[in-house]
Amino acid sequence: MSLASRLLPTRAQLDAATAKTAAVMADPRATRAQREHVAEMEQAAHILYLQRRGADAELQAEAEMEAGT
Repeated sequence: MSLASRLLPTRAQLDAATAKTAAVMADPRATRAQREHVAEMEQAAHILYLQRRGADAELQAEAEMEAGT
């Protein structure tokens, strides 16, 4: 396993960041700062995840399957 693959977030970590964002956004008690922070953290995880070999193609294929195309 390369150093880069150990440092970059896994798909499970990206999915966890997405779930955390959804939970905070759905929480009526969340402040604007909390919402912005969690969204920025998810964005950072996504950007880093895309550095993994094949990640972009994987996410694209999944999006196409969900869209039914």
